[in-house]
Amino acid sequence: MTVASLRASWERLWFAPEHARNLAGVRIAIATHALWIVLSRDYAATSGLPPEFWARVSDAVRWRFLTFPGLETLERWLAILAVLALLAVLIGWRARPAALVAGVLLYHLAPLETIIWTPSPYERGLEVSVLALIVLSAAPCADAWGVDARRRFHGAVPGPASDYRWPLVLIQLFVAQIYFFSGWSKLVRVGVDWLSAANRRAWLLLFNQYDEVAVFTTVGPWLADHAWLCGLLAVGSVALDLGFITVVASRLWRRILVPLAVLFHAGILVSMNIAFLNAPQLLVFINWHWLGARLSAPRGANGQSKLTPA
Repeated sequence: MTVASLRASWERLWFAPEHARNLAGVRIAIATHALWIVLSRDYAATSGLPPEFWARVSDAVRWRFLTFPGLETLERWLAILAVLALLAVLIGWRARPAALVAGVLLYHLAPLETIIWTPSPYERGLEVSVLALIVLSAAPCADAWGVDARRRFHGAVPGPASDYRWPLVLIQLFVAQIYFFSGWSKLVRVGVDWLSAANRRAWLLLFNQYDEVAVFTTVGPWLADHAWLCGLLAVGSVALDLGFITVVASRLWRRILVPLAVLFHAGILVSMNIAFLNAPQLLVFINWHWLGARLSAPRGANGQSKLTPA
């Protein structure tokens, strides 16, 4: 493969004409997911905890996120503002400035869920949301399926353009890297021993003995009794993690690995009681343009859509 062909492939990945509906679908998916997370939390209550709870939170961490104790009323208003901004993003009204406001506020609010016991706000569902909202604030993300789109285009859908492509791919990459670096960290921090059946069995038993989180306690112990299944699950999970990055560039692998990831998370939930909060963000890989066109396509006499499948 020549340098010229590599460059052409790179430019095609990032700047090929893309449909406005696909970016709009990502906008709606990201905003809806973030709303679900924010509305299910009480971030302000953490700020209202007694100062003793904040004793181990360093000044560097407090200034990094501009998060300080004793500001419960202010944090509650900021959470309300974040919800309003996310609603604006969801309906496509002033979506770009609203996405910027929401992204900045979520960066500030997210650590309040964990800051009193760890300085890391990660793995709580808003990491990709913050990044995606900042990207959406720099892209024409409301040119379809939004209030602004109806005003600008009078109900029509604008044609494909590269302006819709790069933010879509970048947000998809944000989601895909969760899997890639999960597999990477397993092999780097633990090594090939992570792939052993004994390791998977130990984790299955451990998460099924936590009374605080153990809701499903049948599948996990059953799997732990079958060494070959434990080994298969260990190897398969790492293969999925490392291979998932291909869905960003390959339609074929997207059709295979995205549904497989959904099944993987469902299996992890019922076997290890681990709910992956970012799982709904897999919706960013859906071909929203094809789905929207299919739903709005004229129907034949037998009720079937006349649209050719993508």
